[in-house]
Amino acid sequence: MPLPSEELAALLLLNWMMKGSVRKLNEYFDQGVKPAELVERILSENWLDKAESLQRARTVFNAEKEIESCRKQNIKILTRFDEAYPRSLRQIYDPPVLLYVKGELLDSDDAAIAVVGSRHASFYGRTQAKRISRDLAGSGLTIVSGLARGIDQAAHEAALEINYGRSVAVMGCGLDSVYPPENRKLYDQLAERGALVSEYALGIEPRAMNFPIRNRIISGLSLGVLVVEAHARSGSLITAKEALEQGREVFAVPGPVDQLTSRGTHQLLKDGAYLVEDASDILQILAGTLRTRTVRASQGDLFLNGGEEKSKEVEDESQKPIAAPLRSSCQEPEGQLMALLSERPLTYDELMSRMTAAPGSIALMLVNLELGKRIHKNRDGRFALCP
Repeated sequence: MPLPSEELAALLLLNWMMKGSVRKLNEYFDQGVKPAELVERILSENWLDKAESLQRARTVFNAEKEIESCRKQNIKILTRFDEAYPRSLRQIYDPPVLLYVKGELLDSDDAAIAVVGSRHASFYGRTQAKRISRDLAGSGLTIVSGLARGIDQAAHEAALEINYGRSVAVMGCGLDSVYPPENRKLYDQLAERGALVSEYALGIEPRAMNFPIRNRIISGLSLGVLVVEAHARSGSLITAKEALEQGREVFAVPGPVDQLTSRGTHQLLKDGAYLVEDASDILQILAGTLRTRTVRASQGDLFLNGGEEKSKEVEDESQKPIAAPLRSSCQEPEGQLMALLSERPLTYDELMSRMTAAPGSIALMLVNLELGKRIHKNRDGRFALCP
């Protein structure tokens, strides 16, 4: 259930005051302290030594006005107390206490890969980022990045080149700002066909200190992080470090040995990151995890009926084996998919129009069936059964 208005206003105020440094807030929320109660305790007992900061925040930040501004700009506010809050973010050590969301976060975005890299990308880097991101999006994975120039921009654009592709941008500023400004068109496309998210309040400008903090959200929303070009001290390496601490996989694309933007990725490879030449390298490593999500989808976690999503209670994911075998009953999505392909080769869109499962779960089934050599994709883009 969404937070009552009083609690939401208190949480917005606390979040504005902390500006991304929310670990202490989470510690108290984990103990059962509600946002409004925490505000009162800070003011009366100087909890966290923040009484003065909170008083100052109250004079410049109006939570009710913030909520109204979000409503006018079609920005939703998801809190850590909401069921719709991304499950993958709940698992990290210091999840944002709330997310501003423009566009839609879907359950299928739980199967996501972060693609990050240099803002000063070479032609080689942009080409590899686009090629791999396009193939990952075509396999049903959501591409997460930071809307920055260079590799981020290339990754977002490539995902949206797929007609069913999805991409999520994590911003280091309020969602009422477009940064960098030349990415306005991409910003609008993401709002229409994916999502833009931020933990920063409206009006917060893109300061340098914000971006390292937001990087934990990029990795936290993803199953793994792919780094394509990075200087030795690149912010992308911070995202990779966050991924390791969160138990996510780290991938890197090798580059020319005499290029400065290869230094960071080559160091990651020396430290044990998976070497990536194409999307299949990532899909192979994540096959077990993706298979688990396909099983969850086939058991009723994601279904579409008339365009409206229905949710069913899903058993604790920790009780399911990582490499659980796919069930093949013809009453279930995989069996239905195989039966359709036995008639004739079909495109993804044709499969989606004839099945009841969610688009993301169909794409993940196709990934697993291709990895299992049970189907293949023809040159015309249609899927067919392997002989």
